[in-house]
Amino acid sequence: MSSFTAMRPSRLFTEIPEARPEQDDRTPKGDDGGAASALRERLAAASEPERDRILLDLVRGTAAAVLGHATPRAIRPGRGFLELGFDSLTAVELRNRLTAETGIALPATLVFDHPTPTALANHLRAELTPDQPELPIVAEIERLDQLLGGLPGGQVDDAVIGRLEDLVARWRGRSAPAPAPAAGEELQSASREELFDIIQREFGKS
Repeated sequence: MSSFTAMRPSRLFTEIPEARPEQDDRTPKGDDGGAASALRERLAAASEPERDRILLDLVRGTAAAVLGHATPRAIRPGRGFLELGFDSLTAVELRNRLTAETGIALPATLVFDHPTPTALANHLRAELTPDQPELPIVAEIERLDQLLGGLPGGQVDDAVIGRLEDLVARWRGRSAPAPAPAAGEELQSASREELFDIIQREFGKS
C-alpha cells in the first residue's frame, strides 16, 4: 500500500478510513504564541532579503529535521521535495511542523502545491506578510537571486557576474545626483544679473 501513496496522497485510499494516515484527517492548529509570534516579530523587523532568508532557512531546517538530516545542507533550495526523499507521510509531518512554527493552517498537500523549498518559502512569505507590496522589478531581482543560488555548488559563470556588475554600474550612474557645478564654471556661464547675485551671496556686498 505504501508504494501507492509514497509519491502523492492516493484518492483511492483516502476514501477508505482504515487506509488513511491519521495525520491526514485533521489539520493541526497553529501555535497561538511562542514560535509563531517570534517568527512574525522577526519578519516585521527584517528587510525584504532578510525575510526571504529567514523563511527559506525555516523551510530547509524543518525539512532536514523531518528527513533525519543533521544539518539543512542537503536541502537544496531549488530541488524538489520528492527528489529530496519526501513521501505522503513525511510531507504531512513537514506540514504539521511548519504550521506550529508559523501559526498558519497549511494543507496536507503543501509540498505538492509548492514543490521546492524556495517555492514553499515564497508561499509562507505571502501568507505571513500579505501587506508588504513590492515593485515587480524587485520580485524579479529576488527570483534571479534564488535561481543563481540554486546552481550546482553555488557556481556562477564569470560572464554572468560581469553582466550583473555592468548593470549595477550603469544604473548607479543614472540614479546618482548630478554634481554641483564648480565655482569657475558657474561664473563663466552666469549672466550679469546672476554675477551680482553670486557676489551678494558669497560676500554679502555688491
